[in-house]
Amino acid sequence: MPKTRADIQAKALAILIGGEVGSSMSDEDATTLDGYIDAEVAEINADGATYIADPDDLDDSLFITFSKLVANAAAEEFGAKSDEGAALQLRNRIRVLTRQTPGYGPQIVDYF
Repeated sequence: MPKTRADIQAKALAILIGGEVGSSMSDEDATTLDGYIDAEVAEINADGATYIADPDDLDDSLFITFSKLVANAAAEEFGAKSDEGAALQLRNRIRVLTRQTPGYGPQIVDYF
């Protein structure tokens, strides 16, 4: 099931605070993380890592990695320190997750 923007916000906040988010996050935290989600989507689309058409319909395979990327970008807003090396590793992980797999298969031979 695809993940929504709210799912990304909740996971990124849980990563930032080091635990699960309570019943609901504050509107201020949601708005702050929302801006970082849009910025990271734009950056990923621009640098060619992959194309995310809509963060409200994020593929499950990208959810954890993308949430970590958003949390890393927003870290300074929440009193932590962002790490550009970690961001690069996360973008590379997204590239790996979305790459095309080779279509190798058994060779079929026609005898004549």
